[in-house]
Amino acid sequence: MSRTIKEIYNQAVLERNKRMELKEFSSDSKLSILNGITWAFAAVIFTFETILDVFAIDISNTLNSRINGTPNYYANALLQYQKGDSLVVREDGLAFGYANIDETKRIITQVSYSESTEDINLDSKLILKVATGEKGNLSAIPQDELHLIRAYIQKLTFAGTRVEVTSRNGDVLIPRISVYYDGAVMESEIYDSIESQLNEYIMNIEFDAGIYVSKIIESIKRVEHVTDVHINQKAIPEQGIFIAFYDADGNLSSPKKIERMTHTSSGYIKQSTGKDKEADLPNFKQAIKLIIDTGCDTDCQLTD
Repeated sequence: MSRTIKEIYNQAVLERNKRMELKEFSSDSKLSILNGITWAFAAVIFTFETILDVFAIDISNTLNSRINGTPNYYANALLQYQKGDSLVVREDGLAFGYANIDETKRIITQVSYSESTEDINLDSKLILKVATGEKGNLSAIPQDELHLIRAYIQKLTFAGTRVEVTSRNGDVLIPRISVYYDGAVMESEIYDSIESQLNEYIMNIEFDAGIYVSKIIESIKRVEHVTDVHINQKAIPEQGIFIAFYDADGNLSSPKKIERMTHTSSGYIKQSTGKDKEADLPNFKQAIKLIIDTGCDTDCQLTD
């Protein structure tokens, strides 16, 4: 970190006064010629040190973004994958690349990474989750294409590095909760507004970010006419925020209740489609129970 002009000046004066031949010019006046020259050179040195600081930061950022073999290196490499194109050796012979860059062929839009260590193998493994599509409407990479992506990344993998690329169907969010509203509008309008708000929440979540119960509830509370969001511990079926996870083989687990937060297996969440493996999972409208807020507590509602 660069020194201030005053620090440089004071140190220069201290060093200057150590020299016998310059002591006779010693003066405390800011207007003395020698002090003026010293201050001017201190300003020049300060400018030079500041430039060096900026240069060091730029170099550090460049190196961090370009160091081969880092998780970022593999994540960036996946984002640059071009469907249907083959890698070729660069002219300098030092790396692989594409003969022509075509962004329309780049099908991977989301990448995250994490490290995993297994008991049977002490070496950590880099796990890369990928998805295609736009935020809020992501989907898994088809298995036939995923095989090609894995072959692609293996060509770029450094010796001794264990890399696994996964792409799964979106985990299904099931908000089984009671939502109180003021009764000023039709149920259908409230349901539509809640669905829109939850879709916006999903749209704004970063890929592979944590899913928090509190944030889902806060999102619903922002809907106009909603007065409260409640998880009724006595309700049947059980209420809470649930997520059904897809595994690597495309199998869907039973919904798991989230106590506070969790991470997804696919990197993103979605609403139940009500089809195929998700046929028995309720969508947002089916999972949420709407109640007109009359100022009565939960127990009172249950006896009505």
